[in-house]
Amino acid sequence: MTIFEILKTKIMLHFATQPKIGKILESGLISEIAYFQILLKSGDLLLFEKELSQVLDRVHNQVSELLISESAQKLSKPLKEAEQAKGGRNIEMRPLKIRLQTGHELRVESPYVKRPSEDHTGSRYLLRKHWGLIGEASPGLYDRIGFCAALCPSYAAAHQTLAKFGTHLPLSRVRTLCNHLGKKCFDYGEENLTLEEGESLAGKRVILSLDGGRTRTRCYTDALTQLGNPRYDTPWREPKLFVIDTLNQKGKRDGRGRPIYGCRFGKSDVLELLRKYLFRLNIHQARQVQIVADGAPWIWQKIKPMLLELGVDPDRIVETLDYYHASKYIYELVESMPKRISETQKKAYLKDFKQWIWEGESDKIVETCREIYKRPSKLIKRWIEYIDKHKNRTKYADFQEDKLLCGSGIIESGIRRIINLRFKNTSTFWIKENVEKLYVLRAALLTDRWELLINNIAKAA
Repeated sequence: MTIFEILKTKIMLHFATQPKIGKILESGLISEIAYFQILLKSGDLLLFEKELSQVLDRVHNQVSELLISESAQKLSKPLKEAEQAKGGRNIEMRPLKIRLQTGHELRVESPYVKRPSEDHTGSRYLLRKHWGLIGEASPGLYDRIGFCAALCPSYAAAHQTLAKFGTHLPLSRVRTLCNHLGKKCFDYGEENLTLEEGESLAGKRVILSLDGGRTRTRCYTDALTQLGNPRYDTPWREPKLFVIDTLNQKGKRDGRGRPIYGCRFGKSDVLELLRKYLFRLNIHQARQVQIVADGAPWIWQKIKPMLLELGVDPDRIVETLDYYHASKYIYELVESMPKRISETQKKAYLKDFKQWIWEGESDKIVETCREIYKRPSKLIKRWIEYIDKHKNRTKYADFQEDKLLCGSGIIESGIRRIINLRFKNTSTFWIKENVEKLYVLRAALLTDRWELLINNIAKAA
């Protein structure tokens, strides 16, 4: 069976459409087979694959334009009638622009609702709503653009990558469509887009961790440059990131699951997002929940009460201060000891302090420091109080024995991969509202939840 025959048998279309598709395949693909064979005989496999890819893209555009145009004509009447049944009025036909995943642009006539019903949501272009377009972009196009923009270190690199693999758009359009996708995800709620149906934390050992990253933002002022362009400041801001993950019986990441990341600038915003995820994931049915973080007070003040409100048994909650943060304070306390304490004594104290904190005996460190520091400075007092305040979160020997984490490397890794490697580049300044939405795309990509997000956003759109 020839390629042409195989393709024809797989295309189940209306009888009148089949000959048109056949002509497209004949002129666009079949006619090039002899040329492809010459390339292969000459040993130029690279050029063969490039040329074939370009031909298939052209065929894709032509077939898509034919089928979309015909379908638009057939769908207009039932979509119009369905909208009128819901109360929509003054529905007229208007041209609708659609960009395919190759970047190819086509136009069709779509019913447009001038007076929508009270419960109407989404676009007034009924075909745009029916096919899940975001602006003018097809799901295949915003899938490609979002993926490349989230993966690559810059929009310019994403633009180059898209062109390399057959999607040709201006750089400005890539940036705009990516922002539109991020906004849609933000509006629908990523907790509604990135979870599998029925996904749950019931019966699992759950890890929660939070920390802050760094992103330089662009804040416009009222002043203008000499060229008449608006001036802007570039302050650093701290996006807060959380991770929800699971541990196996050996205390390692459970490779059967996928982590969940959420990121917002505001503390209340990131906590609200975390609450939504935990509620949907049935956190109250988790076998155990470990909170691992550094000494940021807002984390310890908010997370455990949130878990209790969500129905988690307090006996199943374990709070753990990151060991490396705790160790830093120990080193600082020993290093700052008065001159009367010799270097040999300091080494002995350091050895004892490290052993005591590992064994959950932070009280001994606090008592010893208060004896050594007769007139402690404000800084020394803060360090001692830090160790004292977190004494119940530093029982590392017990944590290790229970196959739990002792450090917050899980969130430090997330900060680096999701925020720093993409949004902390030199001379890159982000508008806060835009970058906050792009964190969603980056997080979905790096947790292998991209297909879930795209499929759900297409349905939602």
